[in-house]
Amino acid sequence: MTFELPQHFPADILATMAFGLLATLLVIAGYKLFDRIVTKVDFDEELKNGNRAIAIVVAAFILGLCYVIASVVTAILN
Repeated sequence: MTFELPQHFPADILATMAFGLLATLLVIAGYKLFDRIVTKVDFDEELKNGNRAIAIVVAAFILGLCYVIASVVTAILN
């Protein structure tokens, strides 16, 4: 019994890495945009001060943004 990878495996790995990098950059850009839009709260400063409520809000925002980006990437690939 031998195990052989499909011929298109390297291209799939490259596409996964490219979309992963793109998704990471989009999440960072989305967080920075969210931080600029909400001007009443400085998220970075509040996180440095240990504000757990802000940490939960930021985490929920990032998870939601990741879900949306993953849905878009899945739609593009299908």
